[in-house]
Order: sequence, then structure tokens, then C-alpha cells
Amino acid sequence: MKNLIQNIIGLLVTLAIALSFAGCSKEIDNRQYPSSVVSGRFLYNGQPVQILGTATEDDNMLQLTQTGPGTWNPGFIKMFAREDGTFTINTFDGDYYLRITPGRGPWVPNNDTVRFNLSSKKEGVTFNVTPYFWISNYASTYTDSVYTATFDLNKVVSTAGLERVVVYFGNTAIVDNVSRIVERGYTTLQPGSNRITVDLKTLTSAEKVSLAKTGLLFARVGVKTQGVRDLIFSRTVELKR
Repeated sequence: MKNLIQNIIGLLVTLAIALSFAGCSKEIDNRQYPSSVVSGRFLYNGQPVQILGTATEDDNMLQLTQTGPGTWNPGFIKMFAREDGTFTINTFDGDYYLRITPGRGPWVPNNDTVRFNLSSKKEGVTFNVTPYFWISNYASTYTDSVYTATFDLNKVVSTAGLERVVVYFGNTAIVDNVSRIVERGYTTLQPGSNRITVDLKTLTSAEKVSLAKTGLLFARVGVKTQGVRDLIFSRTVELKR
């Protein structure tokens, strides 16, 4: 009899726990994920601005603030950009304003604020920015493990100081000053036509092993302006081994 009572108590406890989890699951499953979309891009003279593509906690290029309906919560949603200067976020319908995170971006501070009512979709939000430097006519080759890049470095803001030019190598399509395996910096380059050559056969054994992990190889050129946190980049290119 004692064992029977113990078995019944055990079953009741198990049933109670199961019902508890079922209740929690139902509550979570009933939540609606935001399906409305906000998207746009950063442009300079109508051209996409190549920027940091890595999205760590404090690397949000944008701040999205909802002002309605209902009570306005002054907090903002962090919005991250892709390496090609585009951005997209899913959120709920409502009234919003969007602005660039103060102190972020390889451009002259931009205080533009875009206000809109979101009803399902808001596309084509554009921030026209003025970068301190600009990379144009970029081309690259990769032969016998030798990477060569040619490009024009344009000084857009006359008072800007060039800190360095950096070549980043990585084994995924996201390559920048945060996501990279190998980098080589140059502090003597000047605005105008430039040519950079890196012989990957001269890398250390550890660098070669790390770069070979995915079987893919990517490169990108970055330009750092003195006193500015973010770099402006060339487009990312895959180097065929």
C-alpha cells in the first residue's frame, strides 16, 4: 500500500510539472514576432558606402526610436548595417524616427533624422553622408598567393588626416577591422593612385592555418581617418586559390 501511495504521488507531481511546461510553451508560442520591415542604406554621391559589417553589441550604426502609438518610451532600438551600407530591421507598426548613432560612421557627423509612420513596410530610407576619404576604381588580382590591389584614394574633406590604409584578409565574406584573421597596415600611402601587394606565402604558419580553415579567402581594403573611430572600406572580394 505504501508503494502504491508513493507511485500515485509521483505521477501527480510529474503531471503537474508537465502541465506547467505546457502552459509556458503555449504562452511563448502565442507571441507574435514583429513582421513589419524598415530598410535603407548609406550613400555618398549616389554610391553605396562600404562600412563595418560586424555586428557586435556596440557597433550599431543606427538608432530607431518608436514614438507611438501610446506612451512614448524614450529608449531606442539598435540597428546594425551590412558591409555594403544597407540596413534592415523587423519591428512593429507605429510612428518612428531613425538617426545615425552619434560618433559612428567614417563620415562627417550627420544629424539627419528620418521620421515616418510604419505600416507593414518602409523601404528606401536613405542617409546621404560625406566620408572623409573615398576609395574608387578599386581592382584586385590574386596570383600565386600574391594579392595586389589598385585604387584611387580620394580626400573628400580637405581638413581630414589620413592615419593608415589597411588590407584585411579573412575566411568568411564578412571582413573588416573587427572580423579579420590577417591584416597589413600602411602609413606612407597618400591620396591619389595607389598599389598594394601582399605575398601570402610570407605569412606565419599560424596565419596560414587560420586562413585555410574554411577553404575560402576574402580581402578588403580599409582607410582610417585620424580621430575617427570607423573605417571606410573597399568592397569585399573573394580570392580564388
